Amino acid sequence: MDPLSWGRGWYAIQAISGHFIQYLKEARDKPPDELVWPLRLFLILLGYSTVAVPAALLICYVRRNRHAFETPYFSVRQLLRSFAVGNQEYQLIPAGEKESARKDTDPIPKTKAQCIHIAILLLFFFSGIQVTLVAMGVLQERIITRGYRRTDKPEVEEKFGETQFLIFCNRIVALVLSLLILAKDWTKQPPHVPPLYVHSYTSFSNTISSWCQYEALKYVSFPTQTICKASKVVVTMLMGRIVRGQRYSWFEYGCGCTIAFGASLFLLSSSSKHAGSAITYTSFSGMILMAGYLLFDAFTLNWQKALFDTKPKVSKYQMMFGVNFFSAIFCAVSLIEQGTLWSSLRFGAEHTDFSRDVFLLSLSGAIGQIFIYSTIERFGPIVFAVIMTIRQMLSIVLSTIMYGHELTFWAAIGFLIVFLAIFVDIHKKYSDKKRVPQRSW
Repeated sequence: MDPLSWGRGWYAIQAISGHFIQYLKEARDKPPDELVWPLRLFLILLGYSTVAVPAALLICYVRRNRHAFETPYFSVRQLLRSFAVGNQEYQLIPAGEKESARKDTDPIPKTKAQCIHIAILLLFFFSGIQVTLVAMGVLQERIITRGYRRTDKPEVEEKFGETQFLIFCNRIVALVLSLLILAKDWTKQPPHVPPLYVHSYTSFSNTISSWCQYEALKYVSFPTQTICKASKVVVTMLMGRIVRGQRYSWFEYGCGCTIAFGASLFLLSSSSKHAGSAITYTSFSGMILMAGYLLFDAFTLNWQKALFDTKPKVSKYQMMFGVNFFSAIFCAVSLIEQGTLWSSLRFGAEHTDFSRDVFLLSLSGAIGQIFIYSTIERFGPIVFAVIMTIRQMLSIVLSTIMYGHELTFWAAIGFLIVFLAIFVDIHKKYSDKKRVPQRSW
């Protein structure tokens, strides 16, 4: 190719890239609702890449020169090594210790006393999740829908609309809470074997999952939303096979599908009166976004469980600290790039009671994370997915009782199907455990 053709090609590339950059700048300044969702997602990923790309380069550099970062005392080099390489030397523990650790965390009861203990523990975790999520819902509605009085002009009320700032505050409070717990019980914490950056996967997948869920509401009909959310158990099982290599029997898959069917029947029957006010069609974009929500959410749960299964295991407070650390960075970068961080902080300084409500919202979310991580650590991602499905069903039942509504026949049938499937699955596992010691080898 002659120099003239090279020059023309280079000029064309510069022109295209210039128009593309100009288009991105104009898109960044537009309100989010005026952009198509692929472009909004691209802008979010582009903002995250300003953190991810330098971090990836740093990880590659430390891994290639890992011996230069080995120091016998705590320093910046040791911290960078823990971030990029981890503490692999702690993985060499005796096989018997691994077996005993596995037995200690086995969630399947072998005796009636263990069954009662696990049931009480599960009820405690479920109650904690329920209370914290209800408190978060009330406080978030209070912050978003009601106005706050200005400190200099009490007669003037203004509303706050930056939801990402609320997420950022939640991450900061959870980060501080986990840090305080780790500092208090530092000697009791196990060594963190995996590299610290692995928690960024959980943070990223959780963020994208939430974004896909909220974005899908614009394109997905109510029945499709319901069926997809109820199918979370089955998707979590399939993702567990990919991420953790966890094998499930056909009976367990059947129970998961039965739970999804019963939950869909219950939610559709008991909430059919609200379907008319929602979107009545499901577009191709909606199906892509719902698939993204289910896949990223299932990956989050199974990746957390995979980290809990490392030997020595990662504690829930270590995971809480790592996930919220990266989530806070992602949120801060996004807020700074959008120019809403300082305006949100200024809003809190200029309005009464706003900082108090945001702190209570963030504290409820931080405490809820402790219950969520405890559930995944002790019982696994499948049980947690079932808990969230049952929580949604019980909320509708409670609303029905409080406001005097009638529960339809098919809703009652779906409710019974879900709990029957759960009971049959637990009874089979309990029976199989009781038969194991009786086998002769």
